[in-house]
Amino acid sequence: MNRYAVQEQRNKVSRLLRTSNRNRNAMRWSKNETESHIDMKFSICKQLKEWGHEFYTEAVFEPSGLRADVIDADSGIVYEVVNTEGSDSIMKKQHMYPLEIRVVNANQKFSKELLL
Repeated sequence: MNRYAVQEQRNKVSRLLRTSNRNRNAMRWSKNETESHIDMKFSICKQLKEWGHEFYTEAVFEPSGLRADVIDADSGIVYEVVNTEGSDSIMKKQHMYPLEIRVVNANQKFSKELLL
C-alpha cells in the first residue's frame, strides 16, 4: 500500500472509534486485566510498532460501545486477547465489530505469526 492508501485506511478506522478513545500508539489497560492479558497486548503493540503500523488499545467503537483490546489501524484488524472470556462474548463481538477480529490466547507464547 502506498502512503496515501495507508493514511486513508488509518482515518477510516479512526472514524469508527469514540473520539475520547482515539489514543493512537499508546498502551492502555484496566486493573481488571490479568498480567498475561496485559503482556500479550503489549507484545502485539510492540510488533505493530516495529512494523510501523498505527494501533489503538482499549478503543470503544461507536455506536455499539464495545471495547477492543488492540486495533491495527493499518490493516483494519482487531486483536482480541482472551484469557477467561467466553465464546458467546467473542461471537457477539464478531457480529458487532465493524472490523475483522482475530482471537489471541493470552496464555500462549507470542510470535509475530499470530498477527499474520
